[in-house]
Formats: sequence, structure tokens, C-alpha cells
Amino acid sequence: MGVLTDNHTKHAMSTLLNTMLRERRVHIAKNVASRDPKGCLLRLREQLEIYSYQFKQAVNTFGKDQIALSGKVGGMKDDLCICLQLGVYWTSAEIAGAEFRE
Repeated sequence: MGVLTDNHTKHAMSTLLNTMLRERRVHIAKNVASRDPKGCLLRLREQLEIYSYQFKQAVNTFGKDQIALSGKVGGMKDDLCICLQLGVYWTSAEIAGAEFRE
């Protein structure tokens, strides 16, 4: 069970969240429902700062260079960042779908 997040979807999610953050259309509530609200917000901030394109060169001449969006650098996780992006992405897709249904 889960949501498939391939490179195409991750790029679309990160682009949409980046745009919405710059336009101040996304806000994080200060009152977060969590056992550790301050820690949760701190982890989200850290994950958003680290989440970026990761490049990996091919092992040999016949290999292919790889690029991926990830926040899993140096043992860190990116689950909160991905969750926020999924929320923005699927909410946007639902809104776009509703416009076509009307």
C-alpha cells in the first residue's frame, strides 16, 4: 500500500510546492497535532532545507548518470517533506479536476 512517487511525480510535486511557498499560498500551522509539535516543525524545516536534486555519476562509460529528488542525505529522512508535497500535489489535482467537472 502507498503512493507511487516516481521522478516525474516528485518533480511536479516539488515544483508546485516551491511555487506555492514563494507565492505565500502555503502556510504551516503553529499548532501542530503531534506528541512533539516543536520537534515536528523543526524536522519539517530541516527536511525542506535538505530536499534537493541528488546526482550520481555512472559507474562506467556504458552506464547512465542518475538524478533524483531526495532528502535522504547523510542518514536524514524526507517523510514530512514528501507528505507536505503530496498534500499540495493531490489537492491541486483535485481542484483542477473539479473545474473540468463543472
